[in-house]
Amino acid sequence: MAKKGIFGLFGSRKEKEEPKVVEEPRKLGGIDPDKARADARRAKPQRPIIGAKKVIKKHVVVSGDTLSGIAKKYYADAGKYMVIYKANKELIGDNPDLIQPGMDLIIPEL
Repeated sequence: MAKKGIFGLFGSRKEKEEPKVVEEPRKLGGIDPDKARADARRAKPQRPIIGAKKVIKKHVVVSGDTLSGIAKKYYADAGKYMVIYKANKELIGDNPDLIQPGMDLIIPEL
């Protein structure tokens, strides 16, 4: 005899199967973390920055940013904008006033 009512549609708790846990190797999104670490060790290092000791951070330019404003943020001195410009001249071009939103600037250590 068929069960009646709304609860008859879903069956009882006893009829439901327990979810099965499948043991997978340590993979995240199909990527083996051990292999990813080994690949990272073999990867080429990033290009060195000429005239800079060390990279502090990278800064993604947003609308309204200026090199002097970025220099003030990282160095507490807006006049140090040329340090950032020299480290990013290939990306920025000949005019330091023409930075564009989305540019990924290198902020070198002084």
